[in-house]
Parts: sequence; structure tokens; C-alpha cells
Amino acid sequence: MLSQLRRIVQDVAQEPALDNALAGLVSSIKVALATECCSVYLADYQQQHFMLMATDGLNQDAVGKVAIGFSEGLIGWVGQREEPINLAQAQLHPRFRVTPEVSEDRFSAFLGCPIIHHRKVLGVLTIQQSAERVFSEDEESFLVTLGAQLASVLANAEMRDAASQRPSSMAQSGQLAGLPGAPGMAIGEAYVLQPSSDFDAISLKKSDEPEKELALFYRAVKITKAEFNRLAERMAGHIPADALAIFDVYHQLLDAASLGNEIEQQIAEGWCAKSALKRVVEKFARQFDDMDDPYLRERGTDIRDLGQRVLNNLLDSEQRKVKLPQRVVLVADNVTATMLAEVPREQLVAIVSLRGSVNSHAAIMARALGIPAVMGVNELPLLHWQNQQVIVDGYEGHILLSPVEAICIEYRRLINEDAELSARYQQEVALPSQSACGRPFKLMVNCGLAIELETSNAEYTDGVGLYRTEFPFIMRNRFPTEQEQVELYHKVLSGYAGKTVVMRTLDVGGDKALPYFSIVEENPFLGWRGIRLTLDHPEIFLVQIRAMLKANIELDNLHILLPMISDLAEVDEAIRLIRQASFEVSDELNIALPKPKIGVMIEVPSIMYQLPELAARVDFCSVGTNDLTQYLLAVDRNNARVANLYDALHPSVLRALNQLATQARQLQFPISICGELGGEPAGVLVLAAMGYSRFSMNNSNLAKIKWLLRRVNVAELEALLPEVLACQSPKQVKQQVQRFLEHKQLLSQLRA
Repeated sequence: MLSQLRRIVQDVAQEPALDNALAGLVSSIKVALATECCSVYLADYQQQHFMLMATDGLNQDAVGKVAIGFSEGLIGWVGQREEPINLAQAQLHPRFRVTPEVSEDRFSAFLGCPIIHHRKVLGVLTIQQSAERVFSEDEESFLVTLGAQLASVLANAEMRDAASQRPSSMAQSGQLAGLPGAPGMAIGEAYVLQPSSDFDAISLKKSDEPEKELALFYRAVKITKAEFNRLAERMAGHIPADALAIFDVYHQLLDAASLGNEIEQQIAEGWCAKSALKRVVEKFARQFDDMDDPYLRERGTDIRDLGQRVLNNLLDSEQRKVKLPQRVVLVADNVTATMLAEVPREQLVAIVSLRGSVNSHAAIMARALGIPAVMGVNELPLLHWQNQQVIVDGYEGHILLSPVEAICIEYRRLINEDAELSARYQQEVALPSQSACGRPFKLMVNCGLAIELETSNAEYTDGVGLYRTEFPFIMRNRFPTEQEQVELYHKVLSGYAGKTVVMRTLDVGGDKALPYFSIVEENPFLGWRGIRLTLDHPEIFLVQIRAMLKANIELDNLHILLPMISDLAEVDEAIRLIRQASFEVSDELNIALPKPKIGVMIEVPSIMYQLPELAARVDFCSVGTNDLTQYLLAVDRNNARVANLYDALHPSVLRALNQLATQARQLQFPISICGELGGEPAGVLVLAAMGYSRFSMNNSNLAKIKWLLRRVNVAELEALLPEVLACQSPKQVKQQVQRFLEHKQLLSQLRA
């Protein structure tokens, strides 16, 4: 049963045309369940009906013509209830609707199952039989399981169809819905980057240049064979000779007489090299999967491994031939810092990450660079994006594929409006950071990606509230030396001479991985990250602290911030190591060192309840609203499936932040905000109402936040606070803030 399910889903995923995929689907289900009829209806939310899209058993002439309203018939009932409906005598049911065009009079038994993707009913699968009987639990379970597995595949297939046709209007365009990762809008050409790929990511495409595709395939095969030769030489003497024979088998499979000939034939039929490889590899692998002999079944794994190697070399060959477009929209499964480094900053206009959510690391990097980003756009296979013209709307979280010129003109107008708003904010960037009533604020920047860009407006800031030291570690293929770190930190400290620079110690783990220090965990956000990792590796921590102290010798503007603190013992151990490093550097250089202030990030809920003990140990604290929100709400901020549950304006988060501000004020314990919430208009207003006065944000947000704060009275914000804290949902909080901004006539001048 499991192999049948897998084969049906793979066949649908492999077929490039949606109509053909659905036709094959209903025929496969009919055979697998030995029933007389199988049909699939897809939802059309504009027309509010289900359209019969494929059938094996009903009248074929009705396909694409018969529509059943969302509230009509048994099909509509399945969609409304969002659960299977299993009937022995369907015609006797009060919801049964007679539809003469489909010719289903001879069928009595009916089983309908919804196809649901991200809480949205995409369609209904049905099987029917002339005998009056209730379908068995096994049959019902099969259809439910199949519907769940098909949901994302059908969503992908629909988007492939939309993306392959130029739209005639905004409503009919190939529009993808994602999550707004970073504000702004951009028009550019998609450029796909990926560290590796697999066949699931390959979207089947045709090509009108078979000679070129053959040349790419031959080159990939040549490289793959050379790899096998090197592997065999390396393993010779370490494994038995019969085990080495697998490499000879791989060579033979790649020859024209085996897979090679089939792939060449597919290319001759018009498929591109990647698609031809995928079709042949999956075909042969499935044949081996279905064999009874265990040894032969394992050969399916060999076929896939071989195909994967050829695919990687094929993609590398393509990547080397690709010339970067002038306006790059970087598209990746999960955007990383190293990927950003591969695209010149002047050409990078937007980011699209198929995984991740609003506060994933990719989104934070996009906001730091001041470019729009959309996250969690996983309805379209990665490689289908390549060379598509796209519009990225980071405000709404929308992507428009291959838009017509009329749409481009409208978005260019909106982009120009954005530029005018930014220019208006910049006019006041040199003015004091204070409210309309004169209350002073400290507005600092988060940095770490590109120090040359991030120090360009240093004179207009109050310093660095968060320097993310992990980025220089991530961008290398090894741990940076102490001297390399000294030079880097000195550049940052001197770039903000006379102003506070808060340097966070190495904070990797979670969604920030070092390419040379692999951490594989089932729950990385609850695992070995931040201070937990560096305390377990004091050799890493001590070298970093020594470098910070040396860089600070002549400048004396360093503050050290400890991430991911969940226990006071971690603070005590970190302070001990900092003192040890200070003694070592002082003894080595024979000088008295400036003593930096030490702070702790408040991002793990447990430490919120030990603020008095914390205040007795360190000099300040900084609230990381991104992780604090994640841990308070138990929502993985990288998971697009639950991204709608992640909101830093959630009443529980705001009440926790208000409690922190109140307690810190009572303890006279300096507290600041360094999370993304402090760089958002709604967030900074609510936080200022609570009494926070130190905010660290991305450089691109600083002018806007300063402009906004200069137009509000603290007394007005304090009057707003009780209303906000009484809200029961993030939506209500946003409505309260919007009403406040409308009353102040500021809403129309803010795009956020």
C-alpha cells in the first residue's frame, strides 16, 4: 500500500502539465483501489465552486465544464466539512445533487475526501462504485493519506501552470503568497542559488536547444565518472575489492547502453538535461523499488545516488555558465550569509527564501541590508524560478511571476513613492533622537554583515546596540584567528569611536550554522547554541574575548553581550572566562586594560524571572525580542507552517516586555531592545510607552524611527499603553496603534 501511495504521488509530481497529472492520478487511484470510478474536483475561489478536472468512470465530456458550488451537492459538503464522506447509497442522501452531464446514475457507493493545503481546501477526491456498500476503513484511510500527500504536490502543479503562462491582468497573474520578510518592493530577474539539490526540487521543463542540453549532460557525466575514479582510488586498500565493484557498476550505468541512452532519447524528445535525468532516474528507481528481491530493491538506492551526483554536476555546470542579471532577485531554499556574499550588493535588489519566516535569519539579514524579502514561498520548485522576471512585494509578502508591463508600471510608481518617503525621513536623520515633548532616546544600530556599509551613517547614531560577531565566522571556511578578529573588531570600534559598541559573543546554532562546525540536532532552537556552545568550547570563547579586549585598548567603547543565557551559572562561568582572558592579555602586553561593561541578552523566558540576581552580576541587559517571542509562544520562527502564530505584538509578549521594563526601572538596571520589534513603527511606539528608551535596529530603519518618535508625545503613548495591554490578540494591538497613528495623521506617511 505504501509503495502504491509513493508511486502515485511521484507520478503526479513528475508530470509537468496539470491536466495530464490529474488524468494520471484518477486512473492510478481507480486501479489501486479496484473501484469503478475516480474523479478529482479542484476549487476555484473566485467563482466559488469546484470544477471537475479529471475522471476515470464519469463522462469525459464533463471535464472542465461541470462546476459544483461550494455549498452544493456531496462535493460541496465534503469541502465544507473538511473531512471524508462515506455513503453506501449516495442518491438517497439529502445533499445529493443530480448532475446529468456527468452520467453517474449507475453509481451508489460514494467516498469523498478533501485535499487541504495550509488550511485551504484545494479540491475533492472521490471514488464511486455501483454496489451499495460503505467503503472499508482501509480504502478510506488510503484516500485520506493520499489526499494529504497530494496537497502540496497539487499546489506546486497549479503554480507551475501559472508561472509558465504570461498573465493578462493582476488578478490572473502568477502570484505567489508568502510572508513579508523585509519591507520594500523591487523588480528584477530571479537568480537561483543552492548549496545542493535533489530531484524533488526539479521542475520538469522543455528545451528548444537539444544540442546544448546534450553537451551539458555529457560534461556532467564526464565529471561524475572522474569523481568515481578518484573515490575508487581513495578507497582502494580500505574496503574489499568486491565492494569497490560498485564504482564499475556506476560507470556502466552511465554508458549509452544503460541510463545514458535513455537520457539522450529524452533530450531528443525536447526535455532539458535536468528534466531528462529526473524522468529516467525516477523511472528506473521505481522499477527496482517494486521488486521482491531485497538485493535488487537496494539497486534503486544506487540509481538515485548516481543520479544525484550527475544532477549536482549538471547544476554546477549551469551555474558557472550563468551570467548574473543586472537586477538580481536572489532565490534560494534557505538564504544564507554566504549566498548573499556571492551577489554584488549593487546588483542585489530582493531576496526570496522558500523556507523561513518573518523573523528567520534570512529575513533579518534582508532587513539589515535594507532590501525587500519574502519568506516561506514553497509552492513552486526551486529551479522553476531561474530567469523569471519577478516583482517582490515585501510589505504584503507577494511575488508576481512574469508580470505584464502594466503591472510593472504600477509597481515602479509605488517604488518611487517609497523612495520619496525614505528621502523625507533622511531629511531629519541628523536631528536629535527625542520625542515631540523632548524626551531623549538612544537609537543605535544592529550590524555585522557589511561593516563598510553599516558605518556610513555612524555620526547620526548613538552607537552599535548589537554587533553580531557570528557573521565573520559564518563567512569563512574555518574559525578566524585571534589576529583576524582583532583587526575586524578594531574596525568596528574605531568606526564608532566615542560611542558605545555592544559586541555579542559568538551566537551560532539554531538557524545559524558554521560550514566547518556542523551541528545536527532534532530541535536546534532548544539545543546547543549561543553561550551553551561557547562555554563548552572555552578555546573559542577565550580567543574571541581576547580579540575584543585587544581591539578595545585605545578606544574604550566596548560592551560585551552574552547570548542565550538561561541560567545564572552560565553568567558566572562567562564572567570567569572574561576575567581570565583579561588577565592573559594584560600580562601578555604588560598594560592595564580598559574594563568593558558586560551584559546579558534577555531572550530565554527563564532568565526573566531572575532579573534581580542578574542585575547584581552584570552591568546591563538587552532584550532580544525575536527569540523571546519564539520561546514564549513556542513557535519556530523559521517554520512557515506556523508563521501566522509568531507575532511579537502578541499580548503575552507585550505583557512580558512591560513586566521587564517595570522591574528593570525598579532595580535601576539599564535595559535596551535589540530585537526586530524595536525597528518597527508599531513596536517602537508600544515599547516607548512602556518606558524603554534605548533601541537598536537595522541601519535602514533608523531614519524612519527617528522621524516617527519626533512626532509623538510620551504622555500620549503612556495613555495608549493600557488599551494595548488590554488587547486579546495581535490584530487588536495593531488596530489600536493604527487608530493612534491615524489620529496623529501619521499613518499615511508610514509604509511598514
